[in-house]
Amino acid sequence: MAASERNYKSLFYSNLTETHLFSEVGRIIASELETTELVQKIITTISKAVTFEDASVHVVKKDLTGLVPIYLRSSLLKGKMSEPIYFDNGAPGAIAANGEPLFLDNAALYEAFLHHPNESKKHGSYIGIPLKNDNRILGVMGFSHSKPSAFRVEDFDLLWTLSHTISAGIDKAELFKKTLEIARTDELTGLLNYRVLLEKLEAEFGRQVRTGRDLSFIMVDIDDFKRINDRYGHLEGSRVLAQLGPLLRDACRTGSTDVCFRYGGEEFSLLLAETGMSEALAVAERVRSSIESYPFTLKAAHPFVVITVSIGVSTMLKGSPKTIPDLIREADLALYRSKATGKNRITGYDSTLTMPGDV
Repeated sequence: MAASERNYKSLFYSNLTETHLFSEVGRIIASELETTELVQKIITTISKAVTFEDASVHVVKKDLTGLVPIYLRSSLLKGKMSEPIYFDNGAPGAIAANGEPLFLDNAALYEAFLHHPNESKKHGSYIGIPLKNDNRILGVMGFSHSKPSAFRVEDFDLLWTLSHTISAGIDKAELFKKTLEIARTDELTGLLNYRVLLEKLEAEFGRQVRTGRDLSFIMVDIDDFKRINDRYGHLEGSRVLAQLGPLLRDACRTGSTDVCFRYGGEEFSLLLAETGMSEALAVAERVRSSIESYPFTLKAAHPFVVITVSIGVSTMLKGSPKTIPDLIREADLALYRSKATGKNRITGYDSTLTMPGDV
C-alpha cells in the first residue's frame, strides 16, 4: 500500500471516529439533564478517542471564588482533589482565570501543579481546556498521562473543538437545575415549598412504614403577624419572613435529615425523620428560642422588632395506624393549643387536644 493511501485511510478513520464522538456527545447532552451524570458519560465517551490516565472536570463555584470538582479520576491524590481550587491556583485555576487552554508535553516544567495544587509535580503530559459559553467561564476539564508527549496535537484540537459542545450541555443542565430549584423553593424565604413538603412527607411516610422508625412533624406560626403587617406594612412583613427562613435552617440538627419548608403565609414546617417526640420538642424549642432572641431588622422599626412563634409537634411511632393527613392535623391541633394558651410556646400532640367545635 502506498504511503499516500495509508495516510488517506488514517485520515478517513480519524474523521470517522471524530464524527462518531461528536454524535455520541450530542446524544448524551440531548438525553441527560443532571450535570454530574452528563460529565461522567462524556468523559467515558472521550476515552474511546483520546488515551489518558487521569481526568478532572471542575465548575465555577456559585460565589465565583474558584472551582469545585464534579468529576475526578486520579490515581495520585487519594481524595485531595475533592477540595475547591481558587482562581490562579493550580492548572485548572490558572485556566479558569485567563480563559485559555493549556497543552503541556512535560507538566513538570509548568510552574502550576497538575490538575490540583495538592498534587506533586511530575513528568507527564497535560491538556487543560476552559469550558466557556457566551464568553462565560463555566469550568475546566483536564486530562493527563504519566508519559511526556503522550498527547497528539490532534487530541488537543479534538478536545478544544468538543469543549464548545460540552460547555453548552453543562450550561443547559445547570439551567435546568436552577429552574427545578426555583420551582421547588419559596422565593422569599429560600425554604422548600409546600409542594416539596408533600413529596417529602410521602417519601418519609413510606420509609417509616418499612423501617418502623419514628417520624415527627413540626408546625410553626408567627404570632400576631397581622399586627406587623398592619403597623409596618406588607413589605416589612415580607422582610420578617425572609429573615426567618435562615433561622429555621440553622435550628436543624447538624448531620441530620431535618428539612424546613414554608407551609404557606406565615406558617412554616419541619420534617424530622427517625425522630421521636422528645427529640422533636428539643428541636422545636431551638426554633422558638432562636426566633425570640433574634433582632428582626425593619426599615420602619428602630432598632429592631421582637418576633415570637407558636409551635405544634406531632409524631408517628412504630406500628402507628396514622396517615399523612393525621400527622399534619395533629401538629395543627398542637399549634392551636399553643396559640390558645398564650402564644410563644410549644405543644406536643396528645389525644386530648381538639379544635373548638370538635365533638
